[in-house]
Amino acid sequence: MSGTGPSESTEVETPDARLEDDRTFDAIVVGAGITGLHQLYRLQEAGLKVRLLDAGSGVGGVWYWNRYPGARFDAESYSYGYFFSEELRNEWTWTEEYAGQPEIERYLNFAADRLGLRPNIQLNTRVASATFDENEHVWIVTTEAGEVFRTTFFITAVGILSAPQFPRTPGLDQYSGEWYHTALWPKEEVSFAGKRVAVIGTGSSGVQIIPFVAEDAEHLFVFQRTPNWVTPINNFAITAERMAEIRATSEAIYQACLTSPSGSPHSPMNMLSTDVTPEERDAQFERLYQAPGLTMALGNFRDISRNQSANASLNAFLANKIRSRVNDPEVAEKLIPTDHGFGQKRPPLENGYFEVFNQPNVTLVSTVDEPMTSFTEKGIQTTEQEYELDMIVFATGFEAVTGSITRMNITGKGGQPLDEYWLDGPRTYLGLQSANFPNLFYVGGPQSAAGTIPRITETQVDWVTECILYVLENGYSEVTTTTAAEDEWNDHVNEGIKGTLQETASSWAFGSNVEGRRRAYLLYNGGQPQYRQKIAEAKDAGYAGFVFNK
Repeated sequence: MSGTGPSESTEVETPDARLEDDRTFDAIVVGAGITGLHQLYRLQEAGLKVRLLDAGSGVGGVWYWNRYPGARFDAESYSYGYFFSEELRNEWTWTEEYAGQPEIERYLNFAADRLGLRPNIQLNTRVASATFDENEHVWIVTTEAGEVFRTTFFITAVGILSAPQFPRTPGLDQYSGEWYHTALWPKEEVSFAGKRVAVIGTGSSGVQIIPFVAEDAEHLFVFQRTPNWVTPINNFAITAERMAEIRATSEAIYQACLTSPSGSPHSPMNMLSTDVTPEERDAQFERLYQAPGLTMALGNFRDISRNQSANASLNAFLANKIRSRVNDPEVAEKLIPTDHGFGQKRPPLENGYFEVFNQPNVTLVSTVDEPMTSFTEKGIQTTEQEYELDMIVFATGFEAVTGSITRMNITGKGGQPLDEYWLDGPRTYLGLQSANFPNLFYVGGPQSAAGTIPRITETQVDWVTECILYVLENGYSEVTTTTAAEDEWNDHVNEGIKGTLQETASSWAFGSNVEGRRRAYLLYNGGQPQYRQKIAEAKDAGYAGFVFNK
């Protein structure tokens, strides 16, 4: 799915001064998702010469690429959009509490147009490498099409779930049927009708697409490595009256997001599960199960994420829900997680997912009991049999958080490759910069992002913009951080998960889903209010932890 650069890329080597100037910028932003568009807007508003690059042929970031049937928000639509623009809030009308991908993509295109961003966006452009020139104090950014840009500041806004990965099972090149990855879904319609289809993976993407495949396929084989605690999305349409109420209370909604640890309208209850009787506790669980979205995960008892016994009571409740919805007891047990408790992985949201396994045209294949050994010309070979297929859908997730950054082949001072620097896990200060990589900023990257991404990245966008202006206004050529500051932040990040059930989790948040990847916590568990406080304190203290050079 590599992007192709614009036709003028063949002119990179010409001596034309105008062309050279066209490729020299104050800042280059990579990623045209909700964060990258916001960063472009702020830098553009500040009067800087900026270019945004994206591999897609349209804006939207993950909401451009993840166009598979069933893809949608798991956060409330109106809590995910831009709050900084009153015009956008007043002019855009959401149609669902949890909008689907087509609506989200339309919203981001609307925002790009309304904010006047198009002239500085270059699509169909994938970054092949970015190298810091120590003599000129600029980044040399090269695209896969051969274009070369020079920029003082290089900003990644590529998202934490945007580097697709495939299973390491050999032989895919031998398979003669159709195959797709949910994160690289084509714009053209994909028909499942009358076909034997395998969906590999039962994470969020798999849970969303499986009911759509099951509806039309002649037969669906669901290849599951480990099941997840999946709860109902309980989505509903937003009426005109409801939308008017959202607009009228948008400031209150925004403040609720800012004060919530997750950056959403939800906060944990002010009680423990042990403060009530078991009957009252289960009644609360039932209320949360019937509530919309991630209420179960974000609005539960305070001890669910820290106390093993409290967590076990919720697991038992959810296991019984699965047993009540799946007719075959043996299949039901295979769909109940035994390797983790609720909340140790981000729980997928579903709409009729479990009932799919009651259909006669659906077969659950546990790759724990029956490992995949190879792809074949006809389908998938396991240790037990060959499954003949017309189509394979990979819902196999991502090299999360760092993957899309390191795949850009970033090289800092002294020829230091970023992927080698992060070999044991990401090293950042405040999740914003790494030592020896001057003028490189991460927005929505490792050791900062968690919860509702736009609510944390809007803070980073403003911070990075102000820092860049500080550098330019004071005549500096570089801003970077130190290894000592990185060590301090790394300790703080790890301290945030100590004593929680997350500490021992096996999930993409630790890189556990990528074979051979060293375990390291990739996110930030301190809560969004604390993160905002930390980066504000650094700025107010004269950018403590950062070093400026002339």
